[in-house]
Amino acid sequence: KYTRSYQVNQSNQTFTLYFTQLPIISITTDNEIIDEEKVAAQFTYADTEQTLVSTVGIEFRGGFSQTFPKKTFDLEFWEDETGAENKDVQFGNMREDDDWILDALYNEPLRIRSHIAHKLWLDMHELYYQDDEPKAKSGADVAFVEIFINGQYNGIYNLSEQVDRKQLQLKAFEEELEGELYKAVGWGASTFTNLPSYDNAFREWGGHEIKYPRIDDYTNWEHLYNFTDFVINSDEADFKNEIWDRFHYDNYLDYFIFLNVLRALDNTGKNIYIGKYKADEPYFYVPWDLDACFGVFWDGTYDAYTEDILKNGFHERVIELNVDSYADTVSQKWFAFRENQLNSEHLKEQIENIYYNFKEHKIYEREELVYPNYDFEDSDLNYILNWLDNRLTFLDTYFGEVSSVKEDEEDSPTTWAIYPNPTSEKLYIQNAIALKDRTYKIYNFIGAMVLDGYVEEDFILTDQLNSGHYVLVLDQTVHQFIIR
Repeated sequence: KYTRSYQVNQSNQTFTLYFTQLPIISITTDNEIIDEEKVAAQFTYADTEQTLVSTVGIEFRGGFSQTFPKKTFDLEFWEDETGAENKDVQFGNMREDDDWILDALYNEPLRIRSHIAHKLWLDMHELYYQDDEPKAKSGADVAFVEIFINGQYNGIYNLSEQVDRKQLQLKAFEEELEGELYKAVGWGASTFTNLPSYDNAFREWGGHEIKYPRIDDYTNWEHLYNFTDFVINSDEADFKNEIWDRFHYDNYLDYFIFLNVLRALDNTGKNIYIGKYKADEPYFYVPWDLDACFGVFWDGTYDAYTEDILKNGFHERVIELNVDSYADTVSQKWFAFRENQLNSEHLKEQIENIYYNFKEHKIYEREELVYPNYDFEDSDLNYILNWLDNRLTFLDTYFGEVSSVKEDEEDSPTTWAIYPNPTSEKLYIQNAIALKDRTYKIYNFIGAMVLDGYVEEDFILTDQLNSGHYVLVLDQTVHQFIIR
């Protein structure tokens, strides 16, 4: 039975035995696994349909996540222990390739958020050139597996495809630049907030890292630099006339909606790939690293706040200028998604199905045996379901109002700021006259509303608030501030 455990005695030792319906992976190596370079290991995979035995190269993957006791791994399948020649393998219905990720999920309270998020993006978005490239995918597919490292149970993982040229079927470099792929690994030009100069001697610039073309083929930041420059600095007329020739409109809309459903704070500029299918085609977004979403921060702590809109500098310009009646189009898209992929009951059912499967099949029980960082209790499930209800309700209001707001410039959001920050007794509002009689709400950082009212003066009294971090929501804009 998958729903119980068994006590097994051998040589005066007692073991707990479980059966699982998930694929099992065993990795054994005499080498120390490190960040770089990959070391040789023996890999065995088994599910109900296939058994695969191979030599792999394995290394740790990630940045801060490498400090966690449960590590994420990068795998490369080799013909032999020298690693001189790679080989492609396939798992289930995922792609055939030599390069795979084992995502540890350590900072996820239910171990399911990034899984749901990756599946959701594939369900929401199809590449615009899909008919020309039927093998292309708009993002990485994932599957749950259970892992043993050198005979020791290591818990549940996401087996994940890579986001790369092959996944997106970008046109190959042959003497001239065709397909492009950049990975946003930091903040800066990737959020369209600044434009540093570039140096083609390096593979990183402005928070981006070149993933394709390969380093042996070509390194030139000119194309991405020019696009970023256009988004930030082009005049209004040029931006309106040319932006959707430079960036694919449907991809922009779908990613903006996806980003805000998840409220994935890290994915406004960091944790994004920006790609181009071939020369003279528009850029497009591909998400990755989707663990900090659905109401948690990157470290796994709760982030209960739901009433804001995530944007970067690119989004700001499109929204401000209402390019090609953007407000009406994004509103229509939102409510079309709400009937299907973003239907509340559909999303909650997916989450509940995974949770109860993991709970009843003892997956959470054995995860706790080796990594007791979460309790995996019903309260965690209730939290994400309530968070999702609140988030979707807020977004229904936002996307329902955004088109009507843009139709009347007198009612459009007003530029404003707050000061001082930190503050104590009063929070002053710059341009308060234009916001006269507008409603405001203040939330603490567990998402509870602690103060609301109308703008009557050029300040809001905050003397009744305790010390801490807060969020002010006013005129469809959000500002964070600190009380000391």
